[in-house]
Amino acid sequence: MDVAATTNLVTGAGAAVAAALVIDPSWRSFTHVQGGLVVGHLLAAAADLAGAVPRSVTAHLLAGVEPGVETAVDAVADRAGTTGSVRATMAQDGRVLAVAQVLTLARPASPVTEAVPPPPGPRVRDGVPFELPRELVPIADHTEIRALGSSRPLAGGPEPRLSAWVRIDGALAPLVQLGVLLDALPPSLFAVRTTPAAMPTVELTAHLAGPAPETGAWVRIDQVTTWADADVAVDDAELRAVDGSPVARVRQTRRLLSR
Repeated sequence: MDVAATTNLVTGAGAAVAAALVIDPSWRSFTHVQGGLVVGHLLAAAADLAGAVPRSVTAHLLAGVEPGVETAVDAVADRAGTTGSVRATMAQDGRVLAVAQVLTLARPASPVTEAVPPPPGPRVRDGVPFELPRELVPIADHTEIRALGSSRPLAGGPEPRLSAWVRIDGALAPLVQLGVLLDALPPSLFAVRTTPAAMPTVELTAHLAGPAPETGAWVRIDQVTTWADADVAVDDAELRAVDGSPVARVRQTRRLLSR
């Protein structure tokens, strides 16, 4: 990833931040830049503008982002203060390709209380090394995956569920890396298929538990398709750190272009 320029950082309601970047083709998933990387850049732009930690994001991915093309990332504060709301967009050649609304909170992170604490989960060393097909998803060169359980992509299993430890290589800023992790696993419907199909993410909503994991940290992802129809599938995912603490809960809508 090559960040070409960053300009015009201002604070306060109605303020704006703008950046220009060029994303390396190695971050491509199928034909375009991975949607999670797009969301990560929108999160980072919102955090830079607000000077505060993002706590939730809802992003609409309107069209594919072309790698190797100058890309504009802009953020505008709809509301500033302890609780902030920032609208961030990504565009190429003046065409908006993705938009996100990001909720920020200008307070130090506090411990998370879970209504039902989970039992101890599998360790990183319990995972089985697994590689995504690089001819389809070059972003696989930046990911290390240790699959958990018996379910695997394109294995024709009985349930649309995937679980794995994942970490990202590529020296990304923590929030950009977090975006990649939110969308790191293939569609869970791949677990019940034996052939790939185009299922791009068109909407992603995540609730974030405190600061993003450090660059290169392992994160456990448990993802399942909750329902699907002829047009879309909805995947729910939970992300946890090595110590079991929650990182994020994610729900994304995938457009089923072919089944």
